[in-house]
Amino acid sequence: MSLHRRAVLPLLIAAITALSSPQPAQAQSAYFFPQATEAAAFDTSIPTPEQFLGYPVGSRYTRHDQLVAYFQELAKRSGKISVREIGRSYEGRPLLIATVTAAGNQARLEQIRQQHATLVDPAQPRSAAGDSPVVVWLGYSVHGNETSSAEAAMLTAYYLVANQSAETQRWLQQAVVLFDPAQNPDGRDRAANWHNAWASDPASADPADKEHVEPFPQGRTNHYFTDLNRDWLALTQQDSRPKVEVFHQWYPNVQIDFHEMGKDSTYYFEPSPKSMHSPLIPAASYEFNKTLAKYHAQALDALGSLYYTGENFDNFSPVYGSTYPDFHGAVGVTVEQASSRGRVQESVNGVLTFPFTIRNQVATGLGTVRGAVAERSGLFDLQKQFFQSALKQAAQQPVKSFVFGDAHDPALTRRLLELLLLHRIEVRALDRAVTVDGQHFAPGNAYVVPVQQAQFRLVHSIFAETPPIKGDVFYGSTSYAIAPAYGVAFAGSRSRIDGGARIAGLPPVQGEVLGGQAGFAYVIDWRDYNAGRALAVLQGKGLSARAAFQPFTAATAQGEADFAAGSIVIPVAGQPLQGVALLDAVRAAARVAGVQVHALSTGRSREGVDLGSDGVKALRKPAVALVMGEGVAATEIGSAWFLLDQQLQLPASKLDPQQLGKVPLDRYTTIVLSGGTYTGVDATAVAALKRWVQAGGSLVTYGSASKWAIEQKLADGETLGKEEEAAGESRRAFGDQRDIAAIERVSGNILSADVDTSHPLAFGVPRRQLAINKENTVTLQPSANPFSTVVRIDTTPRVNGYLSERNRARVAGSAWLLVSAQGQGNVVLFADDPAHRKYWHGTDRLLINAIFFGNLVNPSKARG
Repeated sequence: MSLHRRAVLPLLIAAITALSSPQPAQAQSAYFFPQATEAAAFDTSIPTPEQFLGYPVGSRYTRHDQLVAYFQELAKRSGKISVREIGRSYEGRPLLIATVTAAGNQARLEQIRQQHATLVDPAQPRSAAGDSPVVVWLGYSVHGNETSSAEAAMLTAYYLVANQSAETQRWLQQAVVLFDPAQNPDGRDRAANWHNAWASDPASADPADKEHVEPFPQGRTNHYFTDLNRDWLALTQQDSRPKVEVFHQWYPNVQIDFHEMGKDSTYYFEPSPKSMHSPLIPAASYEFNKTLAKYHAQALDALGSLYYTGENFDNFSPVYGSTYPDFHGAVGVTVEQASSRGRVQESVNGVLTFPFTIRNQVATGLGTVRGAVAERSGLFDLQKQFFQSALKQAAQQPVKSFVFGDAHDPALTRRLLELLLLHRIEVRALDRAVTVDGQHFAPGNAYVVPVQQAQFRLVHSIFAETPPIKGDVFYGSTSYAIAPAYGVAFAGSRSRIDGGARIAGLPPVQGEVLGGQAGFAYVIDWRDYNAGRALAVLQGKGLSARAAFQPFTAATAQGEADFAAGSIVIPVAGQPLQGVALLDAVRAAARVAGVQVHALSTGRSREGVDLGSDGVKALRKPAVALVMGEGVAATEIGSAWFLLDQQLQLPASKLDPQQLGKVPLDRYTTIVLSGGTYTGVDATAVAALKRWVQAGGSLVTYGSASKWAIEQKLADGETLGKEEEAAGESRRAFGDQRDIAAIERVSGNILSADVDTSHPLAFGVPRRQLAINKENTVTLQPSANPFSTVVRIDTTPRVNGYLSERNRARVAGSAWLLVSAQGQGNVVLFADDPAHRKYWHGTDRLLINAIFFGNLVNPSKARG
């Protein structure tokens, strides 16, 4: 830092400290609302955020409960705002939607909503919407530690409710503004509490100060370390589902998603790069970004704030809060403010203060409302034409219907159905048996999704290959199809399959014991995704369980039934409960898990192994440790945590990496290491892990953790290295380096792979062909042991997404899952996160198998 900057810095900090000190409300209004500085411009009966909170906005971080209380106070004081709780976060914090519009509009809100909904119905004329208000959605702090926007939400709501200018009154007459003031309250409070706890007075601008450096897992993600900005399509989280339900009640015309980026940046808003646009979205939608950009530029120009457009960020995937609206005829906008990550911090652009970041977010929020009102007619035309063009685009598709369903896996079939219904996609019951692409689907177990529907573009996004785009530089994943990730059988039919009645709601969960009290054993087919939950519940009650390592056919009360390898056997003999008590325990587990359990009267099978065979192996009760802390990829280990908590209902211990050499590991059957850097794990801890594995433990690793395990000699194996740079490529243009680095990234591709379905780690997987997610450059050499490579990427893999030719050659034929036997235990090595983003159920069941069967997968044990 120059001597000049060192001299100026204390003065700037003193200035921001003065701004942050208690002062008349007009002073903060003059800073945040320079266009309305007169006190008379605001209704004095409405408290400013500062008056309500007791401190100036930007002088500290507002907790979520305070944020909620302020919005509720606004609703008490004014007829222009209504607030409703739409759900709760995993940590119990309320999720709110605040609706701001003129008091007269509030009184007829449902009428306005219904009139607005005609825009998304292709059968309704454009005139049906009349002169109804434009609908604007302002979404704040989906990343919890991008904190300026939630503070801005309070100020923006205050301005709209309290400002008495003719312009603001016109806005409220002509717009319904939906506030989602804190989409990620758990993550935001995690960040707010950290920044408040380490704040100094006077504030420290040193980037190395603790206030600016959050510890693991940081506040970006939610309770389970989920990136909620990538959950709009998958809807895995209870934080996400309620807001998407509200979205489909209103179908906003404009939706802005507020973010932050590195401190050395400025401010970004759309339009996005043309090369990052989806071919599914009409060009007119992206063109409207340019129209709204004029209002954002005007707002920031008035403040003299630096900004840029047209760079960096993808705009083609409906997984994001700014692109999901694009797939519904709205104009979605991402804005990104350079983050102070504290009250004040040095940056290359000078001293960056928290109030400054908040002010910019207020300006673009109000600019969005101004632009939406001014462009209301065009926005209505855009949305109407979007859904009408969807039908025309659908009619041109070679695939006319998608069919999905699996008779042996009602759990995942139901889960995929639920997802489609949440997105308001038309689904019909399959009313006749069909065969599509060699796959058989039968009534009662399968559903039809017609392509010819208003939600065609979302149907295509979920089922079809991600369409190629012109660019090859990506911010996030390059493929976002959901159906391949679920692992449920599906196929696209080139002939139309009408199906039966449209599905209006989910069928009831069928969790029951068939056949009453068993004379010999209770059996659960492992092909049902929820079988793992039932097993965890039964083991949690102290019941012993066994797993059939070969398929068998048994006589049941419903006739002969086939049970796949991995099916769970609960013998009647030797249990702590007997008779009716045992039946009640099994019945309760069936209801909790939603699975069918068969009561058998004999251990003699009609075909395959008998239930007393050595091929029906006793299972140990899992005791799982998840390693999480500094250096660990939070979203990856969070997916394992979510899987154990929410799917299996299996308790897990959470260990810091530095604890591995200090705690007794023999209490755990399985330890999971997700991707990350494990430089903090010392030689003592590595030695402890080796002893634990040799004694019978099962170490599960993925991504960079698998590479680390091989390097530390915890596992046998090799990672495939990168080829040398091709001759003639040693000299490249300086300006191309960022693009070249991005091209060579492996970022969220769906690849085809071959799975050994006879292996215990693959029990329950219905087909040899398996879709896997490739998210990194770690590639594993297939095992020298012919029985230990469980999943191998095809030598010529089908690729859904973008993968450079060089990376395609690197991953082709590599192992994606293998086992390294070590003494009595083993290391299970995944090349990538098998529970990626919490919706890759086709591969997370491999992780479930590793947890339950991990001590039984060594070749000598499994085959001998």
